[in-house]
Amino acid sequence: MLKHWNRSSRAHRAARALVLALIPACTALVGCTTSKPMAYLNGYRWNKAELNTYDTFIVSVDGKGYIQNSRIWVDPGPRHIVFQTLPVPGFTTSPEKSLDLNVEPCTRYWFEAKRASEREQDFEPRVNYKEHIVGCSVASSSY
Repeated sequence: MLKHWNRSSRAHRAARALVLALIPACTALVGCTTSKPMAYLNGYRWNKAELNTYDTFIVSVDGKGYIQNSRIWVDPGPRHIVFQTLPVPGFTTSPEKSLDLNVEPCTRYWFEAKRASEREQDFEPRVNYKEHIVGCSVASSSY
């Protein structure tokens, strides 16, 4: 009986050590929530059901160009976003169009290009979908 008690005692100490080791890790995960409000921009559509809408390419935000077209991190506030989209058949490029948007804190945006018809080169950039970023909170009301 004494040997069994010693094994349980060792197992109990090991479990306690594991729990104590996990406390800093859990605390670090809780710290992952951001204190600075942010927003993400995505050139790809969330909802692709509407006719004559197309994915966009985010050319620049406030004059700054980006290599990627999704998860572009920006500060909240007024933003000037320049877009392009796939050209219609017969053209090699599409025109650049801009959108002035007041980006809300802790929000993820998906954009689209809306054309009047599939053959028309001109398009209107617009927000396709937006959602709240989980774990992000607005610390101050200055935004």
